[in-house]
Amino acid sequence: MDRNMRALTIGVIGAGITLTAYSQTFFTSTQCVTIGFLVLVLGLLVKEGLIDV
Repeated sequence: MDRNMRALTIGVIGAGITLTAYSQTFFTSTQCVTIGFLVLVLGLLVKEGLIDV
C-alpha cells in the first residue's frame, strides 16, 4: 500500500473512533474524541512522510 492509502486508512479509522464517542460506554466521550484526534494526527504525519508505518 502506498503512503496516501495508508494515511487514508488511518484517517478513516480516526474518524470512526471520533464518531463513536457518544454511542459507546467503554471510554468517556472526551477520551474517545482525544483518541480519534490523535489517530487523525498520526494519519496526517504518515501522509506528510514524517512517520513511516
